[in-house]
Amino acid sequence: MNVRALASLIVIALFIYVPTALSGSRIFLDPRSMAMGGAGVASATKFNASHHNPALIAFNRGERPDKVYMSANLGARELYDHEFEDALADYQFNDHEIERNFLERFEFGAGSGEGDSDEGLTPDEQEQRRRNRVAAAEALREKILGLNLKSYRKDETKGFSILADTRPITINVYHREDVREMYVIRYTDEALIQQAIDIANEVPDTPPFGPDLEDQLTSSVDATYFKMRELGVTVASTEVIAYNMPVSWGFTPKWIQINGAHERTRLREFDPAIPPELIASEDLLEWNFDVGFALLLTNDFLINGLGIDGWATEGEWVFGFSGINLFPTDFTPYVPTRRDVFCNCITLGDEFQYPAVKRAINPIYRMGMAHYREDYMLTLDFDLVENEVFDFEGLTRFVSVGGEYFLRDDFHLRAGVRVNVAQTDAGAREKTVLTGGFIYQPNHFAIEGAFMINDIEMGGTVGVSMSF
Repeated sequence: MNVRALASLIVIALFIYVPTALSGSRIFLDPRSMAMGGAGVASATKFNASHHNPALIAFNRGERPDKVYMSANLGARELYDHEFEDALADYQFNDHEIERNFLERFEFGAGSGEGDSDEGLTPDEQEQRRRNRVAAAEALREKILGLNLKSYRKDETKGFSILADTRPITINVYHREDVREMYVIRYTDEALIQQAIDIANEVPDTPPFGPDLEDQLTSSVDATYFKMRELGVTVASTEVIAYNMPVSWGFTPKWIQINGAHERTRLREFDPAIPPELIASEDLLEWNFDVGFALLLTNDFLINGLGIDGWATEGEWVFGFSGINLFPTDFTPYVPTRRDVFCNCITLGDEFQYPAVKRAINPIYRMGMAHYREDYMLTLDFDLVENEVFDFEGLTRFVSVGGEYFLRDDFHLRAGVRVNVAQTDAGAREKTVLTGGFIYQPNHFAIEGAFMINDIEMGGTVGVSMSF
């Protein structure tokens, strides 16, 4: 083993591992995957496979085993549009009169001159006042409803792996960290505004407002912070079955450490330049389990077993299945006990969680296939079920299509696209994402890079690896 090379890699890994801006959602965990649209169930290689399909760490693809690999990667992505900040500033500075007009129409005894009695008013004046009240309430509803779920998000990740590729098993030990910081505008005043409209229309049995109507407006900006660390050991092996086909299986027991925080600020009081300081919850340490399966379809099987001929038999086909986080994990973010600004009472804050008290780490089941030719590779992955992302931004169900072109033996180009096909009214903001990247691998060293972009966000990741 080259001692100087090993020392250099360790220095690089330590540099990468400092707490700095780091890659996106949990499917974009390495440069190879990000560059090919998030695909990896049938196309991940070596240490990359632990995050997508544990079985693939044992796919040697003709290379001799008895090697040790080390890798490290980092990246970052965030929303680059200013929709969240612009919408918030527009409401706070340009449209604040909409809220003030509503309060003046309904907050009796506040010097508005409206009063709570029609005494002394003509029928036409009474009707005009009713219309003004309804218009004020509907204007406020339309404005805040238009802001609902506008958000800003920043994702970070980093990872480090050591893989021993031996017979009869391959072992990969890895550590990764995912961080998400998000701010979401929430419209929660529908019941109050409807009550105001019913009061204006004199609907029977409508309760009157209490004092301090301004304090009863609860639409807010929710700040969410989430950090998840994983330490896992992936074990996989390969068997050869009929038609000389390699079949690999693998599993990953892992330990998950979760920290979360949540804070809620009134819509008109939130300052994006000075966001609230979030206090993370105490460490929650739990164990979980990933499994994977992979099969390489040989030409002998395609021709003699399935009776297929022609283009499909030129090259190799890989089929994969994986289940990640087989045991759902719930945790509660930290919300301090304090006098809450919305109800003017002592509270633990649980009723103000967004959008529920607990966050969930749910299982992810995926299938994929890849086709390898002499000069290129194509791959397709898809989620089998809709997934609720860990910060409850919305539902996702990704279909990923990617490819790799072998420009030279030591330099490959990659590209892909990922589409969220979840059928939900409040789906995640992740829709269609375009990706690209490269790998340069002279001798036993490799450097990889990738980027992703769509109409609202961009990101990138970089990684290095070495074999001995």
